[in-house]
Amino acid sequence: MTAILICGGTLSAAFLKEVCADYPEATVYAVDGGLCVAEAAGILPDYLVGDFDTAEDALVSKYEHRCVTLRHKPEKDATDTELAVDEALERGTQTIILLGATGTRLDHTMANIHMLYRIMQRGKEAWILDENNRISLHGKSFTCKKSRMFGKYVSFLPFFGETTGVTLKGFKYPLSGKTLTAGISLGVSNEAEEDEMEVSFEKGYLLMIEARD
Repeated sequence: MTAILICGGTLSAAFLKEVCADYPEATVYAVDGGLCVAEAAGILPDYLVGDFDTAEDALVSKYEHRCVTLRHKPEKDATDTELAVDEALERGTQTIILLGATGTRLDHTMANIHMLYRIMQRGKEAWILDENNRISLHGKSFTCKKSRMFGKYVSFLPFFGETTGVTLKGFKYPLSGKTLTAGISLGVSNEAEEDEMEVSFEKGYLLMIEARD
């Protein structure tokens, strides 16, 4: 079961339609201001989640009787995106795709990247997707195929300070048993070289950012 969360960051209607077309069976959550993009794209969400301090009242009124609406108070200890993530997880979602999770609000972008850790801790799969990047978090070694890469460039960054024993095979710039530490840019801007690549590490978490530009 896949869920698409339409958050309130930078997201075009065209890109939203493209992703929804790729996952026609996905459950769609419009998170507060994300409803504006859903409206522009002609996407009817299954759920509305948020305090609705961003989406206009008239727009919320138009949809709240057509969707399951989960309205929260503005004074709360969690972002609307976190509340939507938890709702999707409680409903048995296995894969969460976060759209509109990046943009001009860097605080929300950082918090949304940390949502990947929250989802991973629940044993589920997730990534953040925008028109230029795909961001995923990994807690164990994995392989990836060149044909499925999101863009030309790929970067690997340590999450929570340090990732040890990082080995990259099949990339333009291989690594062997390196420790990636916060403040060091060693893992930035690599490229796929072979059809299948191996990413392994001994301890820690690894943030993978695939970029088109």
